[in-house]
Amino acid sequence: MPKFAFIAHPITTEHLYEIYSGFAGKILSFFPKNMLKELLLRLPPVSFGVCKNVKSSEGKTIEGEGFLFLLLPEQIAMLDEKFVLDKIAATIKKAKESGAQIAALGGFASVVGNEGEKLAKQVNGIAITSGNTCTAALTIQGILKAALILDVKIENTHMTVIGATGDIGSICSKIFAKKVKKLNIVARRQDRLSNFANALRRSGSAEVELFKRTSDAIKGVDIILSTTSSLTTLIEPEYLKPGAIVCDVSLPANIPKEIVNIRKDILVFEGGLAKLPYSKEIKGKNWNRLLPGDRTYGCLAEAMLLSFENRLENYSIARGNITEENIQEICGLLKKHSFEVSDFFCGYKFFTEKDLEEIKKCKVKGNNYAGVL
Repeated sequence: MPKFAFIAHPITTEHLYEIYSGFAGKILSFFPKNMLKELLLRLPPVSFGVCKNVKSSEGKTIEGEGFLFLLLPEQIAMLDEKFVLDKIAATIKKAKESGAQIAALGGFASVVGNEGEKLAKQVNGIAITSGNTCTAALTIQGILKAALILDVKIENTHMTVIGATGDIGSICSKIFAKKVKKLNIVARRQDRLSNFANALRRSGSAEVELFKRTSDAIKGVDIILSTTSSLTTLIEPEYLKPGAIVCDVSLPANIPKEIVNIRKDILVFEGGLAKLPYSKEIKGKNWNRLLPGDRTYGCLAEAMLLSFENRLENYSIARGNITEENIQEICGLLKKHSFEVSDFFCGYKFFTEKDLEEIKKCKVKGNNYAGVL
């Protein structure tokens, strides 16, 4: 039976305490953060849960296991790249020893080392994917689904992509540049962004505008997609128009999760999540506890799909290699195995039909939701 692995890391210290539940978690919570970070540098990778009885609508069954390398996002971003890559490589090797044949890189693990390219060369005998193709495909599906539900005509929309030159941001920008009326793009490197904008103008139909400041790029737009690896909040609630659709694929999130309680007139959701066909039958208490509801991250869904297909090969590695053909292929696999784009989820809650109706009313009125700001 094919076996996949999920290579992840704690997102916050609270997440770390949850992983080490019980007595160990309580002990760790007493460490000052600087001491905790020093300790994490020395701790080996750990298995956080086994996932059994993962079924496809095609009648195939696979299994998986999750492994953590114990570094926080800020450590991954600031430490020497070789040190971080060695920590991730050790985790992948542990997964291989457990019988995994393909490993999905979660969170910042998919960013370091040129989207998995260096890790694929460093570790032999196990396939690696960043999962970015499936994450991008689910993100696109989610935005189009949101536009349909909220009666937003995609061909008339003004859209912003933050992190437009990244792996997921670039392919999403290419696809939406053919669908929307106007596209704002934001990225840290203006030279790369300028060249990318010219390419979008040649291949797409949208009016493309470049921005240095996120706050300027999101004012008054209909749809916002954030795909960065930033450690800080980039999207502030006061800049968003009523009825706006905001899809955040970033991990950690680029928009505060509390926004669902502050602005009830916009739809903010975590992009790139998949709903599995037989999620209730999956066995693995610790595994299920750390995923959003019964949903699965797109990077992990990609490894599952490739396992179902017995395509235990490197996929979605190296920046800029995702094509529209790749997106179509992975969408075909999602459909074949009955994986669906997730219901809209943001931090604390899934949006209900009533929530979506209220957002639609606010969009039509064009005014801020009463009592929100």
